[in-house]
Amino acid sequence: MTGSSTRPCYRIVSIGDLVADLIVSIPELPVKPDIHQIAEKFTLEPGGAGNFLIAGSRLGMEMVALGTIGDDLFGSAVIDALEENGVSTAGVVQQAGTNSTTVIVLVDDQGQHVFLGGYGVGPSIGWPHEWAELVRDCDAVFASGYTFQEQRLAEGAIRSMQYARELGIPVFFDPGPDMVHLPQEQAQLILSASDVLLLTEEEIPILTGGDEGMGAARNLLREPVRMVCVKRGALGCTLLSGPDRTVSHPGFKVPVRDTTAAGDSFAAAFIYAWLEGLPPEQIAAFANAMGAAKVQKVGSGSQVPTMDELRRVLNELNIRIDI
Repeated sequence: MTGSSTRPCYRIVSIGDLVADLIVSIPELPVKPDIHQIAEKFTLEPGGAGNFLIAGSRLGMEMVALGTIGDDLFGSAVIDALEENGVSTAGVVQQAGTNSTTVIVLVDDQGQHVFLGGYGVGPSIGWPHEWAELVRDCDAVFASGYTFQEQRLAEGAIRSMQYARELGIPVFFDPGPDMVHLPQEQAQLILSASDVLLLTEEEIPILTGGDEGMGAARNLLREPVRMVCVKRGALGCTLLSGPDRTVSHPGFKVPVRDTTAAGDSFAAAFIYAWLEGLPPEQIAAFANAMGAAKVQKVGSGSQVPTMDELRRVLNELNIRIDI
């Protein structure tokens, strides 16, 4: 999509995984019975795909949320927060009488965190015709494995991914650890609609039937998948593509305060760099820098990095990327 500025304004559709994060900052983990702590801070933020959506907006992209959410207090707060951060909620179905996916995030002073959550439940929404219109008018589609844990939107999510593939719109998929709970048939439908996979080293066996390592990850490069990005945390990331091309970029040494939302922020930067047509080496560096900028901040949602904070990481290490 072409905006009024000299740079393109990409429109990204994110499917599902709309979450209310109640973030509780405490002195230390683990939490133990009868040992009480005073919480230093409570915040309510859009978690899950909300992190990705806000991060993309802060990189200058037009972000559109598709998904379902309850009509409870948490759901309304998520919608308000997304809109306040420049995200379109035109594709969000707020179901009457249902609850929202909600997660309590405990974060301690050492940057450790624990998630305590439950998925929203409601009747299936099928495939809303508005979703087809929004997908048709975008530059890329993103979904995660968490999306398919909400059964009410699973059908619409898969059909949206398939529709994007039919139109030649790139589909980026982050399986996440919950991918292991999906039926094999559903998992295959998702992979057959994905162009790029963004996964951690620990998630490789989930998609390969138990095989580990980069060799196993490379075996995922089957039509239509044309790139696999293996996220390695502090070690950076490795991009695999054909024929037999491997590009690794080390992580950036920065003070870590909280790793929450780092992967979602990484994904937004990765897609932006991909759409900019950067070579794999620069895509990896750009996405790593976004992740490094995030781990220096506590919280999710509105706490994801800005473009200036990403650039600061690159500048401090004298890495030049023309974006």
